[in-house]
Amino acid sequence: MRRIILGFGLVCSIFSFSALPQEKTVPPGAKIYIEAPNGFDTYLAAALEKKHVPVTVVTTKESADYELSGISDHQKPGWAKVALMGQIHSDDQASVKLVNLKNGEVVFAYAVNKKNTLHGRQTAAEACAKHLKEAMGKN
Repeated sequence: MRRIILGFGLVCSIFSFSALPQEKTVPPGAKIYIEAPNGFDTYLAAALEKKHVPVTVVTTKESADYELSGISDHQKPGWAKVALMGQIHSDDQASVKLVNLKNGEVVFAYAVNKKNTLHGRQTAAEACAKHLKEAMGKN
């Protein structure tokens, strides 16, 4: 009886290990196509370059391994914030996701909320690029 229970336990453990999700990785040198509205794609491309993220940005989706899509929101301070609090900088939010074009799997996602930023969308894009580089380094 013990052999049956041990055998069943061994079979269950083998299946549980094989059912674990595979680690999502982005290899260095991967080709990335950027799709973002309102010019945020330009900020993302510049941020990837500035933060030395080891990827290649391509201009056509067909030649890419991954698609980086993102949105951003830029809110200038209202007159009350400027007059009462002296806040002259904007609040910016952005979110990005990186999708493997071969299998449709989301391999990276990140959202950032920056308050009172001097450089707005640039700051948000650089935060996204920094975290993508860190995620690639962990793998």
